[in-house]
Amino acid sequence: MATSSRRRFTKRIQKTFLDPELVMAGRPLKPDSFPVRFRAICDEVLPDELFADLYSAFGRPPVSPSVLMRLHLLMLRDGCGDELAVENLLYDERWRYMCNLPLSECSIHPTTLHYFRLRLLFGTINRAEIACLKEQGIRLREAPIHHIFEETKRVAVRMGLLTPEQAQYVDSTHILGAAAVQDTFTLLFQGLRQVVRAHAQAVAPETHQELLGALRRSEYGADRRKPAIDWRDAQARSGLLTDLVQDAATLLTLCEGSATPGVREALAQLQRLLAQDIEVSAEGQARIRQGVAKDRQCSTVDPEMRHGRKSSSHRFNGYKAHLAVEPSSGVVTAIATTEGSRYDAEALPEILEQTTPPVMGGDNAYAAPQQRAAAWEQGTLVLTPTAEATAYHKDNFTLDEEAGTLTCPAGTTARIGQEGKVKFPARACGACPHHGKCNPSGKGRSLTISAHEQTQRDLRALARSEEYRDFLRLRCLVEHAIARFIRWGGRQGRYFGKLKTGLQMVFGAIGHNLERLGRERARRSALASEAG
Repeated sequence: MATSSRRRFTKRIQKTFLDPELVMAGRPLKPDSFPVRFRAICDEVLPDELFADLYSAFGRPPVSPSVLMRLHLLMLRDGCGDELAVENLLYDERWRYMCNLPLSECSIHPTTLHYFRLRLLFGTINRAEIACLKEQGIRLREAPIHHIFEETKRVAVRMGLLTPEQAQYVDSTHILGAAAVQDTFTLLFQGLRQVVRAHAQAVAPETHQELLGALRRSEYGADRRKPAIDWRDAQARSGLLTDLVQDAATLLTLCEGSATPGVREALAQLQRLLAQDIEVSAEGQARIRQGVAKDRQCSTVDPEMRHGRKSSSHRFNGYKAHLAVEPSSGVVTAIATTEGSRYDAEALPEILEQTTPPVMGGDNAYAAPQQRAAAWEQGTLVLTPTAEATAYHKDNFTLDEEAGTLTCPAGTTARIGQEGKVKFPARACGACPHHGKCNPSGKGRSLTISAHEQTQRDLRALARSEEYRDFLRLRCLVEHAIARFIRWGGRQGRYFGKLKTGLQMVFGAIGHNLERLGRERARRSALASEAG
Protein backbone atom coordinates (compact mmCIF):
# COMPACT_ATOMS: atom_id res chain seq x y z
CA MET A 1 0.00 0.00 0.00
CA ALA A 2 2.78 2.41 0.89
CA THR A 3 4.53 1.81 -2.45
CA SER A 4 1.36 2.45 -4.45
CA SER A 5 0.71 5.58 -2.41
CA ARG A 6 4.15 6.94 -3.21
CA ARG A 7 3.71 6.14 -6.90
CA ARG A 8 0.28 7.71 -6.99
CA PHE A 9 1.32 11.00 -5.41
CA THR A 10 4.78 11.37 -6.95
CA LYS A 11 5.17 14.84 -8.46
CA ARG A 12 6.79 15.43 -11.79
CA ILE A 13 10.55 15.97 -11.41
CA GLN A 14 11.19 17.54 -14.80
CA LYS A 15 10.93 21.32 -14.59
CA THR A 16 9.13 23.35 -17.25
CA PHE A 17 8.83 27.03 -18.03
CA LEU A 18 5.38 26.98 -16.36
CA ASP A 19 6.74 26.07 -12.92
CA PRO A 20 6.01 28.88 -10.42
CA GLU A 21 9.68 29.31 -9.47
CA LEU A 22 10.67 30.00 -13.09
CA VAL A 23 7.62 32.15 -13.81
CA MET A 24 8.42 34.37 -10.80
CA ALA A 25 12.19 34.39 -11.29
CA GLY A 26 12.11 37.95 -12.60
CA ARG A 27 10.13 39.25 -9.61
CA PRO A 28 10.98 36.98 -6.67
CA LEU A 29 9.11 37.10 -3.38
CA LYS A 30 10.78 38.43 -0.25
CA PRO A 31 12.40 35.61 1.74
CA ASP A 32 10.47 36.51 4.91
CA SER A 33 7.09 36.97 3.17
CA PHE A 34 4.07 34.84 4.00
CA PRO A 35 3.99 32.94 0.65
CA VAL A 36 7.61 31.81 1.09
CA ARG A 37 7.07 30.72 4.71
CA PHE A 38 3.78 29.00 3.89
CA ARG A 39 5.25 27.09 0.92
CA ALA A 40 8.30 25.94 2.89
CA ILE A 41 6.42 24.72 5.96
CA CYS A 42 3.68 23.01 3.91
CA ASP A 43 6.27 21.16 1.85
CA GLU A 44 7.68 19.85 5.13
CA VAL A 45 4.54 19.17 7.18
CA LEU A 46 1.88 18.36 4.56
CA PRO A 47 3.34 15.87 2.06
CA ASP A 48 0.96 13.85 -0.10
CA GLU A 49 1.87 10.69 1.81
CA LEU A 50 0.20 12.11 4.91
CA PHE A 51 -3.19 11.71 3.16
CA ALA A 52 -2.55 8.30 1.55
CA ASP A 53 -5.08 6.46 3.74
CA LEU A 54 -7.91 8.61 2.36
CA TYR A 55 -7.51 7.27 -1.19
CA SER A 56 -7.81 3.91 -2.88
CA ALA A 57 -4.75 2.25 -4.37
CA PHE A 58 -6.70 1.73 -7.60
CA GLY A 59 -8.21 4.03 -10.17
CA ARG A 60 -6.91 7.15 -11.83
CA PRO A 61 -4.39 9.31 -9.95
CA PRO A 62 -6.21 11.93 -7.84
CA VAL A 63 -5.39 15.60 -7.49
CA SER A 64 -2.55 16.10 -5.04
CA PRO A 65 -4.14 16.16 -1.54
CA SER A 66 -1.33 18.42 -0.33
CA VAL A 67 -2.40 20.99 -2.93
CA LEU A 68 -6.08 20.64 -1.92
CA MET A 69 -5.17 21.09 1.75
CA ARG A 70 -3.22 24.26 0.97
CA LEU A 71 -6.10 25.56 -1.12
CA HIS A 72 -8.50 25.11 1.80
CA LEU A 73 -6.18 26.94 4.16
CA LEU A 74 -5.72 29.82 1.70
CA MET A 75 -9.49 29.93 1.15
CA LEU A 76 -10.05 30.49 4.87
CA ARG A 77 -7.25 33.04 5.10
CA ASP A 78 -8.55 35.10 2.15
CA GLY A 79 -12.24 34.50 2.85
CA CYS A 80 -13.12 33.11 -0.58
CA GLY A 81 -15.17 30.12 -1.73
CA ASP A 82 -14.37 27.05 -3.80
CA GLU A 83 -14.82 28.65 -7.22
CA LEU A 84 -12.83 31.77 -6.39
CA ALA A 85 -10.05 29.64 -4.91
CA VAL A 86 -9.75 27.71 -8.17
CA GLU A 87 -9.69 31.00 -10.09
CA ASN A 88 -6.96 32.34 -7.80
CA LEU A 89 -4.96 29.21 -8.46
CA LEU A 90 -5.26 29.83 -12.22
CA TYR A 91 -4.60 33.56 -12.30
CA ASP A 92 -2.51 34.37 -9.21
CA GLU A 93 1.14 33.33 -9.44
CA ARG A 94 1.55 33.57 -5.65
CA TRP A 95 -1.19 31.00 -5.08
CA ARG A 96 0.47 28.63 -7.55
CA TYR A 97 3.78 29.19 -5.80
CA MET A 98 2.32 28.46 -2.36
CA CYS A 99 0.60 25.31 -3.70
CA ASN A 100 3.76 24.27 -5.56
CA LEU A 101 1.75 23.65 -8.72
CA PRO A 102 2.65 24.62 -12.30
CA LEU A 103 0.06 26.34 -14.47
CA SER A 104 -0.29 23.23 -16.66
CA GLU A 105 -1.69 21.25 -13.68
CA CYS A 106 -4.14 23.86 -12.32
CA SER A 107 -7.28 22.46 -13.97
CA ILE A 108 -9.01 21.61 -10.67
CA HIS A 109 -12.82 21.61 -10.58
CA PRO A 110 -14.43 23.29 -7.53
CA THR A 111 -16.33 20.10 -6.64
CA THR A 112 -12.97 18.43 -6.03
CA LEU A 113 -12.62 20.64 -2.96
CA HIS A 114 -16.04 19.51 -1.71
CA TYR A 115 -15.13 15.85 -2.05
CA PHE A 116 -11.82 16.48 -0.31
CA ARG A 117 -13.69 17.93 2.69
CA LEU A 118 -15.83 14.79 2.79
CA ARG A 119 -12.69 12.66 2.89
CA LEU A 120 -11.24 14.72 5.73
CA LEU A 121 -14.48 14.58 7.70
CA PHE A 122 -15.76 11.04 7.03
CA GLY A 123 -12.79 9.28 5.45
CA THR A 124 -14.87 8.41 2.38
CA ILE A 125 -16.97 9.98 -0.38
CA ASN A 126 -19.43 7.06 -0.56
CA ARG A 127 -22.90 8.42 0.28
CA ALA A 128 -24.13 5.21 1.88
CA GLU A 129 -21.09 5.01 4.15
CA ILE A 130 -21.44 8.70 5.08
CA ALA A 131 -25.13 8.22 5.92
CA CYS A 132 -24.23 5.24 8.11
CA LEU A 133 -21.54 7.25 9.92
CA LYS A 134 -23.97 10.11 10.54
CA GLU A 135 -26.55 7.71 11.94
CA GLN A 136 -23.99 6.15 14.27
CA GLY A 137 -22.77 9.59 15.34
CA ILE A 138 -19.33 10.75 14.30
CA ARG A 139 -16.96 12.62 16.58
CA LEU A 140 -14.71 15.22 15.00
CA ARG A 141 -11.95 13.99 17.31
CA GLU A 142 -11.91 10.73 15.29
CA ALA A 143 -12.08 12.32 11.81
CA PRO A 144 -9.03 12.26 9.48
CA ILE A 145 -8.76 16.05 9.64
CA HIS A 146 -7.87 15.76 13.32
CA HIS A 147 -4.91 13.52 12.49
CA ILE A 148 -3.56 16.33 10.30
CA PHE A 149 -3.96 18.72 13.23
CA GLU A 150 -2.10 16.28 15.48
CA GLU A 151 0.73 16.17 12.92
CA THR A 152 1.27 19.93 13.32
CA LYS A 153 1.60 19.35 17.07
CA ARG A 154 4.14 16.56 16.52
CA VAL A 155 6.22 18.87 14.33
CA ALA A 156 6.05 21.53 17.07
CA VAL A 157 7.37 18.95 19.54
CA ARG A 158 10.23 18.01 17.20
CA MET A 159 11.12 21.68 16.84
CA GLY A 160 11.18 22.11 20.61
CA LEU A 161 8.23 24.52 20.70
CA LEU A 162 6.01 22.17 22.66
CA THR A 163 6.62 19.73 25.51
CA PRO A 164 4.13 17.73 27.58
CA GLU A 165 5.36 19.43 30.76
CA GLN A 166 4.44 22.95 29.62
CA ALA A 167 1.43 24.66 31.17
CA GLN A 168 -1.28 25.71 28.73
CA TYR A 169 -4.18 28.11 28.61
CA VAL A 170 -7.76 27.61 27.39
CA ASP A 171 -10.07 30.31 26.11
CA SER A 172 -13.05 30.64 23.79
CA THR A 173 -14.18 32.87 20.97
CA HIS A 174 -17.53 33.14 19.25
CA ILE A 175 -18.34 31.91 15.74
CA LEU A 176 -21.08 33.65 13.80
CA GLY A 177 -23.42 31.06 12.30
CA ALA A 178 -23.73 30.71 8.53
CA ALA A 179 -27.55 30.61 8.59
CA ALA A 180 -29.87 33.57 9.04
CA VAL A 181 -31.61 33.99 12.39
CA GLN A 182 -35.36 33.50 11.96
CA ASP A 183 -38.25 35.03 13.90
CA THR A 184 -40.95 32.90 15.50
CA PHE A 185 -43.33 33.07 12.54
CA THR A 186 -40.60 31.98 10.11
CA LEU A 187 -39.42 29.22 12.44
CA LEU A 188 -42.90 27.72 12.76
CA PHE A 189 -43.73 28.08 9.07
CA GLN A 190 -40.46 26.52 7.93
CA GLY A 191 -40.76 23.81 10.56
CA LEU A 192 -44.23 22.95 9.22
CA ARG A 193 -42.92 22.95 5.64
CA GLN A 194 -40.19 20.49 6.55
CA VAL A 195 -42.73 18.09 8.06
CA VAL A 196 -44.96 18.41 4.99
CA ARG A 197 -42.05 17.79 2.60
CA ALA A 198 -40.82 14.79 4.59
CA HIS A 199 -44.34 13.34 4.66
CA ALA A 200 -44.72 13.79 0.87
CA GLN A 201 -41.56 11.75 0.30
CA ALA A 202 -42.63 9.00 2.71
CA VAL A 203 -46.21 8.20 1.63
CA ALA A 204 -48.36 7.81 -1.46
CA PRO A 205 -49.68 11.01 -3.15
CA GLU A 206 -53.28 10.24 -2.17
CA THR A 207 -52.36 9.90 1.50
CA HIS A 208 -50.37 13.13 1.36
CA GLN A 209 -53.29 15.02 -0.18
CA GLU A 210 -55.52 13.86 2.69
CA LEU A 211 -52.97 15.32 5.11
CA LEU A 212 -52.90 18.65 3.27
CA GLY A 213 -56.70 18.79 3.32
CA ALA A 214 -56.69 18.62 7.11
CA LEU A 215 -54.54 21.74 7.45
CA ARG A 216 -55.91 25.23 7.90
CA ARG A 217 -53.39 26.92 5.57
CA SER A 218 -52.30 25.92 2.09
CA GLU A 219 -48.98 27.81 1.66
CA TYR A 220 -46.73 25.01 2.91
CA GLY A 221 -45.99 23.88 -0.62
CA ALA A 222 -45.10 27.40 -1.79
CA ASP A 223 -41.52 28.57 -2.05
CA ARG A 224 -41.62 31.42 0.46
CA ARG A 225 -40.21 32.30 3.86
CA LYS A 226 -43.61 32.83 5.50
CA PRO A 227 -47.24 33.60 4.48
CA ALA A 228 -48.08 36.94 2.90
CA ILE A 229 -50.27 38.93 5.30
CA ASP A 230 -50.50 42.54 6.44
CA TRP A 231 -47.76 42.40 9.05
CA ARG A 232 -48.80 45.80 10.43
CA ASP A 233 -52.15 44.35 11.50
CA ALA A 234 -51.89 42.80 14.98
CA GLN A 235 -55.11 40.83 14.46
CA ALA A 236 -53.77 39.31 11.24
CA ARG A 237 -50.55 38.32 12.98
CA SER A 238 -52.48 36.75 15.84
CA GLY A 239 -54.72 34.84 13.43
CA LEU A 240 -51.73 33.53 11.47
CA LEU A 241 -50.00 32.41 14.65
CA THR A 242 -53.09 30.52 15.77
CA ASP A 243 -53.38 28.84 12.35
CA LEU A 244 -49.75 27.78 12.43
CA VAL A 245 -50.08 26.33 15.93
CA GLN A 246 -53.28 24.48 15.01
CA ASP A 247 -51.65 23.04 11.89
CA ALA A 248 -48.65 22.00 13.96
CA ALA A 249 -50.95 20.16 16.38
CA THR A 250 -52.68 18.46 13.42
CA LEU A 251 -49.38 17.29 11.94
CA LEU A 252 -48.14 16.03 15.30
CA THR A 253 -51.32 13.99 15.67
CA LEU A 254 -51.61 12.60 12.14
CA CYS A 255 -47.90 11.83 11.69
CA GLU A 256 -47.38 10.35 15.14
CA GLY A 257 -45.76 6.94 14.99
CA SER A 258 -44.25 7.43 11.52
CA ALA A 259 -41.44 4.99 10.84
CA THR A 260 -39.64 7.32 8.41
CA PRO A 261 -36.54 8.93 10.01
CA GLY A 262 -37.01 12.18 8.07
CA VAL A 263 -40.58 12.60 9.34
CA ARG A 264 -39.57 11.79 12.91
CA GLU A 265 -36.74 14.35 12.85
CA ALA A 266 -39.01 17.05 11.39
CA LEU A 267 -41.70 16.34 14.02
CA ALA A 268 -39.15 16.50 16.84
CA GLN A 269 -37.98 19.88 15.58
CA LEU A 270 -41.57 21.13 15.31
CA GLN A 271 -42.28 20.08 18.89
CA ARG A 272 -39.13 21.90 20.04
CA LEU A 273 -40.14 25.09 18.21
CA LEU A 274 -43.62 25.05 19.76
CA ALA A 275 -42.30 24.44 23.27
CA GLN A 276 -39.69 27.20 23.15
CA ASP A 277 -41.72 30.05 21.62
CA ILE A 278 -45.47 29.43 21.97
CA GLU A 279 -47.97 29.46 24.78
CA VAL A 280 -51.71 28.90 24.37
CA SER A 281 -54.34 30.65 26.49
CA ALA A 282 -57.33 28.91 28.09
CA GLU A 283 -59.47 30.21 25.19
CA GLY A 284 -57.19 28.45 22.68
CA GLN A 285 -55.52 31.65 21.49
CA ALA A 286 -51.82 31.20 20.65
CA ARG A 287 -49.34 33.90 21.55
CA ILE A 288 -45.58 34.29 21.54
CA ARG A 289 -43.95 33.54 24.86
CA GLN A 290 -42.21 36.46 26.54
CA GLY A 291 -38.48 36.08 27.10
CA VAL A 292 -35.97 33.73 25.48
CA ALA A 293 -36.12 30.02 26.23
CA LYS A 294 -32.96 28.30 27.37
CA ASP A 295 -31.08 26.66 24.51
CA ARG A 296 -33.48 28.23 22.00
CA GLN A 297 -33.23 27.09 18.37
CA CYS A 298 -32.96 30.18 16.18
CA SER A 299 -32.89 28.71 12.66
CA THR A 300 -34.41 25.79 10.76
CA VAL A 301 -31.63 25.99 8.16
CA ASP A 302 -29.02 25.24 10.82
CA PRO A 303 -30.94 23.63 13.71
CA GLU A 304 -27.83 23.50 15.93
CA MET A 305 -27.20 27.26 15.92
CA ARG A 306 -27.92 28.93 19.25
CA HIS A 307 -28.07 32.35 20.86
CA GLY A 308 -24.91 33.04 22.84
CA ARG A 309 -23.22 35.68 24.93
CA LYS A 310 -19.60 36.64 25.41
CA SER A 311 -20.58 39.25 28.00
CA SER A 312 -23.70 40.92 29.35
CA SER A 313 -23.74 43.27 26.35
CA HIS A 314 -22.10 41.18 23.60
CA ARG A 315 -24.56 38.76 22.02
CA PHE A 316 -24.11 36.53 18.99
CA ASN A 317 -25.84 33.69 17.16
CA GLY A 318 -23.88 30.60 16.24
CA TYR A 319 -21.21 28.54 17.99
CA LYS A 320 -18.15 28.79 20.22
CA ALA A 321 -14.62 27.68 19.48
CA HIS A 322 -12.54 26.62 22.50
CA LEU A 323 -8.77 26.57 22.06
CA ALA A 324 -5.99 25.30 24.29
CA VAL A 325 -2.78 27.21 23.58
CA GLU A 326 0.80 26.98 24.78
CA PRO A 327 1.36 30.68 25.63
CA SER A 328 5.06 31.13 24.82
CA SER A 329 4.95 29.56 21.32
CA GLY A 330 1.29 30.28 20.50
CA VAL A 331 0.78 26.71 19.22
CA VAL A 332 -2.83 25.49 19.44
CA THR A 333 -2.84 22.11 21.19
CA ALA A 334 -6.58 21.37 21.30
CA ILE A 335 -9.77 22.71 19.77
CA ALA A 336 -13.45 22.05 20.43
CA THR A 337 -16.64 23.51 18.98
CA THR A 338 -19.85 23.87 20.98
CA GLU A 339 -23.22 25.52 20.50
CA GLY A 340 -23.30 29.20 21.39
CA SER A 341 -25.54 28.61 24.41
CA ARG A 342 -23.25 26.08 26.08
CA TYR A 343 -21.18 27.06 29.12
CA ASP A 344 -17.46 27.29 28.42
CA ALA A 345 -16.59 24.73 31.11
CA GLU A 346 -18.62 22.05 29.28
CA ALA A 347 -15.91 21.97 26.58
CA LEU A 348 -13.15 21.02 29.05
CA PRO A 349 -13.60 17.21 28.73
CA GLU A 350 -13.18 17.39 24.95
CA ILE A 351 -10.17 19.69 25.30
CA LEU A 352 -8.50 17.35 27.80
CA GLU A 353 -9.00 14.40 25.44
CA GLN A 354 -6.55 16.11 23.09
CA THR A 355 -4.01 17.52 25.53
CA THR A 356 -3.22 16.78 29.18
CA PRO A 357 -0.85 19.43 30.54
CA PRO A 358 -0.09 19.45 34.27
CA VAL A 359 -1.61 22.93 34.56
CA MET A 360 -4.24 24.61 32.41
CA GLY A 361 -5.22 28.23 32.97
CA GLY A 362 -8.47 29.84 31.96
CA ASP A 363 -10.90 32.59 32.85
CA ASN A 364 -13.65 32.06 35.42
CA ALA A 365 -16.00 30.66 32.77
CA TYR A 366 -13.94 27.44 33.11
CA ALA A 367 -14.20 27.34 36.93
CA ALA A 368 -17.21 24.99 37.09
CA PRO A 369 -16.69 22.57 40.03
CA GLN A 370 -17.63 19.32 38.28
CA GLN A 371 -15.37 19.83 35.26
CA ARG A 372 -12.44 21.04 37.37
CA ALA A 373 -12.73 18.06 39.68
CA ALA A 374 -12.81 15.66 36.70
CA ALA A 375 -9.71 17.35 35.26
CA TRP A 376 -7.94 17.05 38.63
CA GLU A 377 -8.59 13.29 38.59
CA GLN A 378 -6.97 13.12 35.14
CA GLY A 379 -3.89 14.93 36.42
CA THR A 380 -4.58 18.48 35.16
CA LEU A 381 -5.02 21.47 37.45
CA VAL A 382 -7.46 23.96 35.93
CA LEU A 383 -6.64 27.34 37.48
CA THR A 384 -8.58 30.56 37.07
CA PRO A 385 -7.90 34.12 38.30
CA THR A 386 -8.84 34.40 41.98
CA ALA A 387 -8.91 37.50 44.14
CA GLU A 388 -7.19 37.57 47.49
CA ALA A 389 -9.35 35.98 50.17
CA THR A 390 -10.61 38.50 52.71
CA ALA A 391 -11.08 37.52 56.32
CA TYR A 392 -14.70 36.59 55.58
CA HIS A 393 -14.23 34.92 52.21
CA LYS A 394 -15.96 31.55 51.84
CA ASP A 395 -12.59 29.81 51.81
CA ASN A 396 -11.97 30.95 55.41
CA PHE A 397 -15.10 29.18 56.65
CA THR A 398 -14.35 25.76 58.14
CA LEU A 399 -15.95 22.98 56.12
CA ASP A 400 -16.81 19.65 57.73
CA GLU A 401 -17.97 17.41 54.92
CA GLU A 402 -18.63 14.41 57.16
CA ALA A 403 -20.85 16.36 59.54
CA GLY A 404 -22.33 18.46 56.73
CA THR A 405 -21.65 21.76 58.51
CA LEU A 406 -19.91 25.07 57.81
CA THR A 407 -18.40 27.21 60.57
CA CYS A 408 -17.72 30.93 60.09
CA PRO A 409 -14.50 32.60 61.36
CA ALA A 410 -16.44 33.90 64.37
CA GLY A 411 -17.34 30.35 65.43
CA THR A 412 -20.99 30.16 64.35
CA THR A 413 -21.92 26.82 62.76
CA ALA A 414 -24.68 26.23 60.22
CA ARG A 415 -25.85 23.05 58.54
CA ILE A 416 -25.42 22.55 54.78
CA GLY A 417 -28.88 22.12 53.31
CA GLN A 418 -30.21 20.83 50.02
CA GLU A 419 -28.26 21.80 46.87
CA GLY A 420 -25.43 23.01 49.13
CA LYS A 421 -27.31 26.02 50.49
CA VAL A 422 -26.06 27.40 53.82
CA LYS A 423 -27.92 30.10 55.74
CA PHE A 424 -26.51 31.65 58.89
CA PRO A 425 -29.25 33.03 61.16
CA ALA A 426 -29.63 36.79 61.15
CA ARG A 427 -29.69 36.86 64.98
CA ALA A 428 -26.30 35.18 65.22
CA CYS A 429 -24.84 37.40 62.51
CA GLY A 430 -26.26 40.52 64.12
CA ALA A 431 -24.51 39.73 67.40
CA CYS A 432 -21.16 39.26 65.65
CA PRO A 433 -18.83 42.28 65.95
CA HIS A 434 -17.80 41.84 62.31
CA HIS A 435 -21.27 41.63 60.79
CA GLY A 436 -20.83 44.98 59.03
CA LYS A 437 -18.19 43.51 56.72
CA CYS A 438 -19.31 39.90 56.60
CA ASN A 439 -23.06 40.51 56.47
CA PRO A 440 -23.78 44.12 55.45
CA SER A 441 -27.42 43.36 54.58
CA GLY A 442 -28.18 42.26 58.15
CA LYS A 443 -30.29 39.34 56.92
CA GLY A 444 -27.78 36.63 57.72
CA ARG A 445 -24.93 35.37 55.55
CA SER A 446 -25.89 32.98 52.73
CA LEU A 447 -23.41 30.69 50.97
CA THR A 448 -23.49 27.83 48.47
CA ILE A 449 -21.22 24.81 48.90
CA SER A 450 -20.62 22.70 45.80
CA ALA A 451 -20.22 18.94 45.75
CA HIS A 452 -16.51 19.50 44.98
CA GLU A 453 -15.96 22.37 47.40
CA GLN A 454 -12.66 21.15 48.82
CA THR A 455 -11.20 20.73 45.33
CA GLN A 456 -12.34 24.25 44.46
CA ARG A 457 -10.69 25.61 47.62
CA ASP A 458 -7.41 23.88 46.87
CA LEU A 459 -7.38 25.20 43.31
CA ARG A 460 -8.18 28.73 44.43
CA ALA A 461 -5.34 28.55 46.94
CA LEU A 462 -2.93 27.47 44.19
CA ALA A 463 -4.14 30.27 41.93
CA ARG A 464 -3.33 32.81 44.67
CA SER A 465 0.24 31.57 45.02
CA GLU A 466 3.04 33.57 43.43
CA GLU A 467 4.08 30.71 41.16
CA TYR A 468 0.73 30.39 39.41
CA ARG A 469 -0.32 34.02 39.68
CA ASP A 470 2.43 34.94 37.21
CA PHE A 471 1.27 32.18 34.86
CA LEU A 472 -2.33 33.43 34.90
CA ARG A 473 -1.07 36.83 33.77
CA LEU A 474 -0.12 35.23 30.44
CA ARG A 475 -3.74 35.32 29.31
CA CYS A 476 -2.93 38.23 26.98
CA LEU A 477 -0.63 35.93 24.97
CA VAL A 478 -3.48 33.48 24.50
CA GLU A 479 -5.79 36.27 23.36
CA HIS A 480 -3.14 37.20 20.79
CA ALA A 481 -3.11 33.58 19.60
CA ILE A 482 -6.90 33.58 19.28
CA ALA A 483 -6.72 36.82 17.26
CA ARG A 484 -4.30 35.11 14.87
CA PHE A 485 -6.54 32.05 14.74
CA ILE A 486 -9.48 34.26 13.73
CA ARG A 487 -7.38 35.40 10.78
CA TRP A 488 -7.77 31.84 9.44
CA GLY A 489 -11.55 32.09 9.13
CA GLY A 490 -12.35 31.57 12.79
CA ARG A 491 -14.97 34.29 13.17
CA GLN A 492 -17.55 33.56 10.46
CA GLY A 493 -18.98 30.09 9.98
CA ARG A 494 -19.08 28.87 6.37
CA TYR A 495 -21.09 25.66 6.80
CA PHE A 496 -24.28 24.52 8.53
CA GLY A 497 -24.19 22.32 11.62
CA LYS A 498 -21.79 21.88 14.51
CA LEU A 499 -19.86 19.05 12.83
CA LYS A 500 -19.00 20.99 9.68
CA THR A 501 -18.39 24.20 11.62
CA GLY A 502 -16.01 22.19 13.80
CA LEU A 503 -14.28 20.99 10.61
CA GLN A 504 -13.74 24.62 9.63
CA MET A 505 -12.31 25.42 13.06
CA VAL A 506 -9.81 22.53 12.81
CA PHE A 507 -8.78 23.86 9.40
CA GLY A 508 -8.20 27.23 11.09
CA ALA A 509 -6.15 25.66 13.89
CA ILE A 510 -3.99 23.85 11.33
CA GLY A 511 -3.41 27.07 9.42
CA HIS A 512 -2.57 28.93 12.61
CA ASN A 513 -0.09 26.27 13.73
CA LEU A 514 1.54 26.14 10.30
CA GLU A 515 2.04 29.89 10.39
CA ARG A 516 3.67 29.69 13.84
CA LEU A 517 5.90 26.81 12.69
CA GLY A 518 6.77 28.65 9.50
CA ARG A 519 7.81 31.77 11.38
CA GLU A 520 9.97 29.76 13.75
CA ARG A 521 11.55 27.87 10.86
CA ALA A 522 12.33 31.14 9.05
CA ARG A 523 13.77 32.66 12.22
CA ARG A 524 16.10 29.72 12.75
CA SER A 525 17.17 29.76 9.12
CA ALA A 526 18.00 33.46 9.38
CA LEU A 527 20.04 32.88 12.54
CA ALA A 528 21.89 30.00 10.86
CA SER A 529 22.68 32.20 7.86
CA GLU A 530 24.03 34.96 10.09
CA ALA A 531 26.13 32.50 12.07
CA GLY A 532 27.46 30.89 8.91
